[in-house]
Amino acid sequence: MKKAFVILLCLVCGLTAHASHIIGGQVYYKFKGQTGNYVTYTISLKLYRICDKGPRIANMPETIWLVAFDKANNSFVNKYSIKRNDFQTKTATQIDPCIVNPPTICYEMGLFETDITLPVNAAGYTIAFQSCCRDQFMMNIVAEPLPGNGPDLGTGATYYVDIPGTNLNAVHNSSPTFNKDEATLVCAGKKFTYDFSASDSDNDQLTYEFCDAYKGGETTDQSGIPPAAVNPPYDFVSYISPYSGSGPLGPDVKIDPKTGVISGIAPPAGKYVVTVCVNEYRNGVKIGTLRKDFHINVTTCVKQVTAAMPEKYADCTSLTVTLLNNSTLGKPYTWDFGDNSPHYTTNSADPIKHTYAQPGTYTVKLWVDKNSNCGDSATAIVYAYPVFKADFTSLGACTNKGTQFTSTTRADIGSVAYYKWDFATGAAGDTSNLPNPNFNYTQPGTYAVKLYARSDKGCEQTITRNLTIYDKPPFTATGDTLLCAKDSLHMWATSNLPGKYAWTPDNYYILNPATPNPIVFPPQDQSYRVTFTDNQGCVNSKDIFVDVRDTIHVQTISDSTVCTNDEIHLPSYSDGLYEYTWTELDHQRVVSSNADAYVTPAPPVQRYEIKAQLGKCSSADTVTLKVVDPPKPTAAPDTTVCFNVPLTLRATGGAYYAWKPSYYVDDPTKPVTIARPKDTTLFTVTVTDTLGCPKPVIATALVKVVPKVQAFAGNDTIIMLNTPFQLHATGGVRYTWSPPDGLNSRSIYNPVTTYNRDIVYTVTAYTTEGCTGTDDIYVRFIKGPEIYIPNAFSPNNDGQNDIFRPLPVGIVNLEYFRVFDRWGKLMYETRMYMKGWDGTVNGNPAAVGTYVWVVQGKDINNNTVQRKGTVTLIR
Repeated sequence: MKKAFVILLCLVCGLTAHASHIIGGQVYYKFKGQTGNYVTYTISLKLYRICDKGPRIANMPETIWLVAFDKANNSFVNKYSIKRNDFQTKTATQIDPCIVNPPTICYEMGLFETDITLPVNAAGYTIAFQSCCRDQFMMNIVAEPLPGNGPDLGTGATYYVDIPGTNLNAVHNSSPTFNKDEATLVCAGKKFTYDFSASDSDNDQLTYEFCDAYKGGETTDQSGIPPAAVNPPYDFVSYISPYSGSGPLGPDVKIDPKTGVISGIAPPAGKYVVTVCVNEYRNGVKIGTLRKDFHINVTTCVKQVTAAMPEKYADCTSLTVTLLNNSTLGKPYTWDFGDNSPHYTTNSADPIKHTYAQPGTYTVKLWVDKNSNCGDSATAIVYAYPVFKADFTSLGACTNKGTQFTSTTRADIGSVAYYKWDFATGAAGDTSNLPNPNFNYTQPGTYAVKLYARSDKGCEQTITRNLTIYDKPPFTATGDTLLCAKDSLHMWATSNLPGKYAWTPDNYYILNPATPNPIVFPPQDQSYRVTFTDNQGCVNSKDIFVDVRDTIHVQTISDSTVCTNDEIHLPSYSDGLYEYTWTELDHQRVVSSNADAYVTPAPPVQRYEIKAQLGKCSSADTVTLKVVDPPKPTAAPDTTVCFNVPLTLRATGGAYYAWKPSYYVDDPTKPVTIARPKDTTLFTVTVTDTLGCPKPVIATALVKVVPKVQAFAGNDTIIMLNTPFQLHATGGVRYTWSPPDGLNSRSIYNPVTTYNRDIVYTVTAYTTEGCTGTDDIYVRFIKGPEIYIPNAFSPNNDGQNDIFRPLPVGIVNLEYFRVFDRWGKLMYETRMYMKGWDGTVNGNPAAVGTYVWVVQGKDINNNTVQRKGTVTLIR
């Protein structure tokens, strides 16, 4: 029978709406009466859900099921179908008018009540209701939906109450009831209060605490559906760190155990599950717990004015305290320093300093925009008991040897009341509350050791110091070194830690082997070891190899020829790292103490010696440098030439030549060559000689090229017979015309011709440099004034008769030229001189046939000349 019941429930669950927006609930009871061995209670369930509507959001159920279990063994007793008695919509009625963007705060509350009668028993009863599903986006609990509910639904919820039995002598008890069901605005990061207080009709003692919420069942819309027989005990929800059942809103939010008022600094914006347990005591004995499970929405609020500053100033370094102002900017700020000094008002939010007359504990208050309805205030505690200074020393820094920490904290007023050491290993047990603890580090490394100290006056400081722990004590010593067999060597070792040094072998050509600076004189290669032991007994050592030489070697480059005034690099090649001296031998002048030297030898010859020295061992080599002057080249000419005119380039001063750019010269390797530059060019010639100076030297010649002369005589033209025509040339600074026939001058840019026969004139244009260019103009002479029009044209792109245009002679202004088809449709129109129709309309070829034209203009006498006619278009 039980198997059939479960199957029925699951089939119906698939048809119900998931209540992913139920946001809380509570179950409570009231004693009604007893008849014989049976007692009657009024059981109440309040369900809370958001006001939203949607396809996956269940409505407040009309009917729910409650189940009773015997607390003795959590066995099933009975189930009760309860219809909804009341339905209310709760909205936030008191919203701070100084919040700029208050959200809408709304939830629905359904009340379900019924009377149930139960036999009196010893352990009492559990009355439970189960629901699916919480919102899956809760900030403080893990979403763990039951299989089949879908990934978009959160963990379910269980709301229950325990009715005490005869064991607690409280069968006639009524549970407490919460005083308020109100919507409250909670702003992220802001102070808030939320009243979860309750009342008890039996006048029992009540205490309050945060407690864990419970997971739940499979459905919420239970109308007509019997509940699943899920017996107590129920599973807690899983909280997301740093939240927990006892801290559902984080460490900055507490509940008053006496009043039930939740207060503190709200966590980041989001949805949070909060469960409050009201514990009921009678005569010192706990007889029951009332639970209220509720989702609190924390939203981002922007207040017009916010006062903010640190809650306390406790470093106690001086009677002068720097007070920080983190409030809304651009407002008036009023300070009460808590020492009966006058209030200080300023418009600046910058930190201010206040000096107290005597030590003490003071309450500072800051008002922001004090006279405004939306003003705000904040308070802080100032502990002024100077001087308090946290500090410490440490002794010992070797692993597994123990480090002794000693507090040197200074408290001029009062005494140090509390220490908290953090030795920064990250392991359990790496803290201490002793003033002078000893801690054993097991791994080498650098640790940020932290000491927090607090005085009995409230002063507190934290100091952090890096402590380097080693497995071997650090020290430095002589490195591997060279030694001349004729010399002794002063070895050394040192550490910033106290300790002892020992050198081995201590009987082989060594003096004072138990000191940090012995003297060694081995006759051949030898390794020594120095061992350092610090005062904790930690040991470190280092091996030093002494390379003993009876001879050393050094040499430099071979003799060579160099150029005057050049800096020369003189390298040395040796078989070890020695002391070096470079000497200019002619004047016995030291020029370098490095392995390499850089010199500028003077002509005609300079000699240098390189000497390598290792104690009493030495070696030397010399080099002779012959100094020769470099070539002294010339390149010519710097000149100006006309476009496309070649010129001769000449170079001197050496034996070999290389001209660039080579593509403009006939032979780039000759000292004399022909150049053909296309535009202005800087020619360079690289000259070398055979005298010994290996350095090539460059000379240059700048050749400016006059651009090609763009002579223009004008466009070919037609003029009237017996009418003077003025020519107009451009492109030069002076001109020559030919032939001279009909011209009034040959040497001006704009001569007048009165010739009455067709003729071609040629103009020569000259630049200031004497460069020339020529151009022609064809002048036709025709009787006029007249407009000549052809009677046919063939626009076939063969270059002949492709354009139909008028030929105006003696016409100074062409007013229009128009072409129509035989039906009068305009095919072409222009007012531009010598322009015409190409036989197309809108880009398409016009049909072959006859077209009508008309042309009109003004002649040189301002008379109107109009002509009309037809033209035949052929292809």
